[in-house]
Amino acid sequence: MFNANPIPPDRTITNATTDQKLEISSFLQAANLIHSHLDWFSPLDWLGQSPFLVEKLDQKIQAILIAAPEVRDASWIRLFCVNNNSLIEEIWERLFTNAASKLIAANIKQIAALSNSDWFTRLLRLSGFSHQDDVVVLEWKGDHPISTSRNPGVATRPMRAVALPEIFNIDQSAFAPLWQNSLASLTKAFQQPGVSTVALSQDQIVGYQISTTITIHGHLARLAVHPDHQGQKVASTLIEDLLQHFVRRGIWRATVNTQADNKPSLAVYQKFGFHRTQDIIPVFQHGLTAQ
Repeated sequence: MFNANPIPPDRTITNATTDQKLEISSFLQAANLIHSHLDWFSPLDWLGQSPFLVEKLDQKIQAILIAAPEVRDASWIRLFCVNNNSLIEEIWERLFTNAASKLIAANIKQIAALSNSDWFTRLLRLSGFSHQDDVVVLEWKGDHPISTSRNPGVATRPMRAVALPEIFNIDQSAFAPLWQNSLASLTKAFQQPGVSTVALSQDQIVGYQISTTITIHGHLARLAVHPDHQGQKVASTLIEDLLQHFVRRGIWRATVNTQADNKPSLAVYQKFGFHRTQDIIPVFQHGLTAQ
C-alpha cells in the first residue's frame, strides 16, 4: 500500500530544505485548505527534518505534508495544505504514500492525526486511517480547589530548566509513544508564559505540570506522573497547587485536554471542578508496516 505512486511528469516531490523557508511561508499564507496539528511547533520549525514533503507544479508549490516524527516508533500528520481543491485526493495520496514509505524506512511503527474538519477526515479514511479515540476538552471556572487532595509526602516547587532532562524521562515513562513529547517540545512548552511546577517525593522529581496563561485564562498543557508513583495523589497535589496559584492571580477560567477513554485522568480533573465541554477532536491512527 505504501509503494509511492508515480509522480506526473510535470510535478516534483522533494523534502523541504531550510533555504525554502520564505517560499514555504508565502505558500502557507495562500493555501486554500490547511490542516495543522496541535503542538508547540510551527510548520517552519520542522524544516530540515523528514518527511517534510513539498509538491510542485512548474516550480510552484502546490501542496505540503509534514509528518516528521518527534519520538521513536510513532509520528503525527503535522501539516497538510493544498491550493487545488479539485485535485486534493490524488495529491494527498501521493504525498501520504511517499511520507509513509519514509517513515517505514525509519522504523516508525504508527502514524496518527487529529481531525476537526470533514475534508481532512475524508482523506484519512481513504488512506486507511481508523478512528481510535477522541481528545476532549474540560473547563474549570474558578471554583476554589479543595484542600484535602494533596499527598502530604509530596512537595511542589517551580520547574527549573535544569530539570528538563529529568522531566523528559518521566514523560517517556508515563505515556505510550504516540503521546510522548520530545525534550525539544517540553523545553518549548516550558518557555511559554505560564506556571510550571514539579512534584517531589523524598527530594526526587516524580511528576510535573506545564500550564500556559493569557490574561484571565489558563491552560493545563501537560501533566505526567512517573508510573512508580501513580495512585499516590501526585497528580492531585500538582493540580491543587496550580489552581490555588490561578486563584491568587485572578485567573477564573482554565482548560485541559485529555483522551476520552482516559478514565483516571477524567476522574481527577472532575474532582477539581473541571467539566467536559462540547469540544471534541477525533484521533485517527494507521499502522505502518512494509509491504
